Amino acid sequence: MATFSERLRELRKASGLTQKQLAQDLELAESTVSMYEQGSRQPDLELLTRITDYFNIDVNFLLGRIDNQVFAPVSRIVRAKKIPVYGRIAAGSPFEAIQNDLGEIDIPGWLAKKDNLFGLIVTGDSMNRIIPDGYIAVLQKTSVLENGEVGAILVNGDDATLKRFIRLTDYIVLEPLSFNPAHKPFMFSKDEPDVQILGKLVWACAAHEL
Repeated sequence: MATFSERLRELRKASGLTQKQLAQDLELAESTVSMYEQGSRQPDLELLTRITDYFNIDVNFLLGRIDNQVFAPVSRIVRAKKIPVYGRIAAGSPFEAIQNDLGEIDIPGWLAKKDNLFGLIVTGDSMNRIIPDGYIAVLQKTSVLENGEVGAILVNGDDATLKRFIRLTDYIVLEPLSFNPAHKPFMFSKDEPDVQILGKLVWACAAHEL
């Protein structure tokens, strides 16, 4: 009989997800997903519910109690709420923010509890360690980011970019998370008046959801 750790790893790989991607979607640390897959940590009831909702599966299959189960990959997650997609954002050098209404996308139930969510289509590969070019970044409106959080940031009043936010003593650093070594961090004085945070990254999905 299969174990929870084996089933979780099987579901993740069959859906084409890395541990980091699954951790982000489930709002967990990547190390936590790794421990679940290694069998060194067991889930509580709340997490079991989130995983079964995420993959659209029977909890008995997830726990290894039954062997035959047709599960839906991430692209077929049962959705619970619609949010607007406003335009595109650079994952590279900042470019002029596009303020267009591109429609709506559905988000999963575990994310629907968050307020003030919106989507932006990612353009470029400077963040492709976590979001591929062409995917939709789902963000929660905020004017503040903690160190290390990823968000949508407006620079020069008109140019928007998606980057990891780092605040140093004298500088603000907008850091790419890319497999492409050509991308370098942007640095601004901490008193730079033209750096404005628009939202915090909370999820991402393929653009065919539109």
